[in-house]
Amino acid sequence: MEFKSYKDDAWYDVRIETESNGDSGGNGRRLRVKFSGFADEHDEVVDGKDLKSFKDVDFLRCRFRPMSVQLQDTECSQVHKGLSVCAAHSAYPDDRRFYDAIVDGVVRNEHRFENGEEQCTCSFILSWKHGPYYGSLSEQALENICRIQPPLAVDKLDPLLASFLNSARKTVQATGFFDSGARSQRLKQETKLARSTSSHLKGDDVDIGGVPHMIIIDNLEKGISPLTIMEFIHYHLSFPCQAFVSPSRVLESYARGAILLHSKRNFDKLSAFLENPDHIIISSRGRPWLMTEKTPVHDTHMALIETFRLTSQNVQQTRRTGTCNELKVVISGTKEYSTAKQLKDLFERLANHICKLHQRLVVEEDRILQLPDEV
Repeated sequence: MEFKSYKDDAWYDVRIETESNGDSGGNGRRLRVKFSGFADEHDEVVDGKDLKSFKDVDFLRCRFRPMSVQLQDTECSQVHKGLSVCAAHSAYPDDRRFYDAIVDGVVRNEHRFENGEEQCTCSFILSWKHGPYYGSLSEQALENICRIQPPLAVDKLDPLLASFLNSARKTVQATGFFDSGARSQRLKQETKLARSTSSHLKGDDVDIGGVPHMIIIDNLEKGISPLTIMEFIHYHLSFPCQAFVSPSRVLESYARGAILLHSKRNFDKLSAFLENPDHIIISSRGRPWLMTEKTPVHDTHMALIETFRLTSQNVQQTRRTGTCNELKVVISGTKEYSTAKQLKDLFERLANHICKLHQRLVVEEDRILQLPDEV
């Protein structure tokens, strides 16, 4: 499996070990990440007692994924604009490090054959999603590009990793993180701290002003896990977020969710990703996502957000792993995209109709309330 290093944000082939941290109470385990081809001094260690919330546990899990697969010359045609890949970038001749990128463009050239073997001579323009080259473009050959594998279901994870994550979750649950009053107070303190220090911080986690931003997604599959949404976004955009899914009515065939981000930059990136007309996000059953609202979240919304956050954490504990939890991006020009576009337009008409009904309801309520009292 691969691991995204805390030290340089690059992906490496690793194996893991668990060990005691000497803590007799709580989570007394450490996860040791050992990098293939590197000496023990390069190991990275995650102490279970440092995982204070479900978010911490989820972010750790997102740093692990199945090994990316080297693309072969005959697979050149499968690399298209918008595809997420893992690619090597060399700052020095003997220093190849792998980072995630999005294919921004493809320059097709005629392949050549040497000793009967096909060799790709095309060039691929990559936009780097993280690491020291974040946001920049570079040209790469196919030999430097790997196909990212989909995240594994819970029951398919490495047994040591699954056991460590499960133990960490149990510890978080046992340490009172379901106390909404205490967490609301802590959230307010963290928000104030973010606001007072935001001008001194860099990175994706804190925005100028410390104001979170929220995106509402409609037409989700019923039963989808918030963790699935977080993993999907991390997989495609390489930044963390928080997500929750609200309960559906019995007669509704879909669910509604929200994505919470603490960075305006990430908020803008996710908005652009969701609104990109060149692709549509769908479930494995073909249900397309529809972004219906996006807004900054101020103090007046914090209590509601905290309630939804706790609900989402409970959902994660009983996460289902059925097909409704699988998500993918379909590209314009494909049959899947055409079908998804029709379904998305259909749901958008429904959403607009419901919006007009709500507006009509407000008008009628005002009219009734203004009627004179009967004598």
